[in-house]
Amino acid sequence: MIKTKALLFFLLIHTMISIATAQKERKFTFEELGKPIRMNLPIELVTKATETGPIAWAGLTDAERSALIGVHMESGQLTQVDLTPYGKANSVLIFKHNEQTLYLFAGNKGRFLKYDIPSGTLSTVGPPSAATYWVSGSYTVAPDGKIYVGTFPQGGLSILDPDTEQVEHKTHISTNAGMEYIIKPVSDADGIIYLPHGMHHGELWSFNPTTKEQQQLLPEDLQTYGAPVLWKASDGKVYGKKGNTTFSCMATGITPGPTQPAQIETDCLWNGKTAVLINENGHLEVKDNNSKQTSIIKSTFVPSAKLVFSISDVHNGKLYGSSMKPGHMFSYDMQTGELRNMGRITRGSTQIYDLLSYGKGLFTSSYTGGYIEYFDPSLPKSTDNPRLLAYLHKSDKQERPVQLTLASYGNIYSPTAPIKGHLGGTLVQIDPKNMKTKTFKDLIPNQSYTSVTDIPETDEIFVTSSIGGGSSAKPTEKEAWVFLWNTKTNSISYKTQPITAATSYTKAVRATNGNIYGFTSDQFYVFDPIKREIQHRGEIKVSNSKTKARIVPSEKTGTDGLLYLIDSQGGHLLSIDPSTNSVQVLASHPSLQGARFAKIQEDGYLYYPSGSSLMRVRITNNQKSI
Repeated sequence: MIKTKALLFFLLIHTMISIATAQKERKFTFEELGKPIRMNLPIELVTKATETGPIAWAGLTDAERSALIGVHMESGQLTQVDLTPYGKANSVLIFKHNEQTLYLFAGNKGRFLKYDIPSGTLSTVGPPSAATYWVSGSYTVAPDGKIYVGTFPQGGLSILDPDTEQVEHKTHISTNAGMEYIIKPVSDADGIIYLPHGMHHGELWSFNPTTKEQQQLLPEDLQTYGAPVLWKASDGKVYGKKGNTTFSCMATGITPGPTQPAQIETDCLWNGKTAVLINENGHLEVKDNNSKQTSIIKSTFVPSAKLVFSISDVHNGKLYGSSMKPGHMFSYDMQTGELRNMGRITRGSTQIYDLLSYGKGLFTSSYTGGYIEYFDPSLPKSTDNPRLLAYLHKSDKQERPVQLTLASYGNIYSPTAPIKGHLGGTLVQIDPKNMKTKTFKDLIPNQSYTSVTDIPETDEIFVTSSIGGGSSAKPTEKEAWVFLWNTKTNSISYKTQPITAATSYTKAVRATNGNIYGFTSDQFYVFDPIKREIQHRGEIKVSNSKTKARIVPSEKTGTDGLLYLIDSQGGHLLSIDPSTNSVQVLASHPSLQGARFAKIQEDGYLYYPSGSSLMRVRITNNQKSI
């Protein structure tokens, strides 16, 4: 036992020492290939102060920026107010107090801000909240002018009285600890605020600002997953829908029955024209309300570029990937260098986790909804292209199919994480011949699955897990697992916990020597799937780095047999030599920080996302990768 511990200690020290020595003879050039996804920016309101003239305003959140954007409707003069000093928000909410004053809800943590248009002065209003997330449109303005913003976590409600600039942040309105989201509150004509809650299950709370009374309104049979959808009609009442049930709202309950259409309000008009959007070229589009003609007001705005999320497979010479919020698909022609924004293709609108080239098309896995589909990029998008294979949210309460892996005998596997507030993932099996799917549940109770690696010698796949669940779910387990899944018997044939106290294992990679390399934070393990033994454990520490490494590996090894990794926390390019298990720091570059995916392709480059850009760095000569 003492000899074993001494050997493990020696191997760990050997690994750490090896990291400090880089391959000095190798030079790495990091290339930015472009920004695949540029999008228009919808106008939210127009101010018409005499001293400033008409200005069209929008809230901007993209890969690099969080800002208030204004474009003059006559001159095109740009106003851009940087909000990143308050933290980068996922959404910027704008409220018009009068023609000279805007209030904002932005930052991380979320807070109210005031912008004086004539002077160009931005100031804070009240303290920040605990909010880190809110959806666009998650607010309501009561008849008395008070602003209510629904947020996450803690089921937060942030309230601003613009007349007094008093701010209040309420949390945990629901008595249920699982209610972390308030989504799109609505006020009725009497000033009662209705607060849709989610996501573990749905609740609907009324809040009377005068009496401070709060009441949960949904009957138990309507407290299914997700928040109810509400809207205000022209009669001043609030109506809603949960599942197939429609209802009207009162402070003390709901009444099932018919509803009225939502009241449509717009404040984007000036002089018979509507400010519509800032287009992909950065110019303001204005529509004449009489002629219906659109005119272009040129501005100097740099168009919004969305975060590149995933880098996936190559199909017919093109590399495919996805942006995030929204999850638009893009392609990169590896011969011509052309980037193409393909728009929204998958049913999951937020992000595409993986794309797998197969036959004439691509299998796709997307969020939200947990959709698995098959898309032929040579054909136009239609109701049947992509073809829907699985809607996991509906069938299995799953919404994140995080990977697509083709096993040696023909089936494709996808590990998943559940819907918000829930625990327990599934392993999805896809038969690409008949396009049928099958899910396997409760393999490791109350855990999600994070990656799949093929083991063709034994007709098995290697699966990794995490104790985490859907967003806002509270883990019940202490340690994550890895296991072998027999694809013939559809059963677990072996499982183990390679790293003590590890709560999540990320993507695993099989090396040319047959061993599997897996990662958790800055630690890694080496597993022999044939002998079913842990061969090595190591820690990845970068000399002089002030941060703990967070490893993102390429699923493919290089033609030189090395494993290539990105330390997305410190911004380092690393390699592991499977013959010695030594780790080397190859290069450092700011673009590596924050990367979520890394893929070595057949041209010898490692491709990865950096903010709104697609990046690459040459790893090996242009020979086929393994």
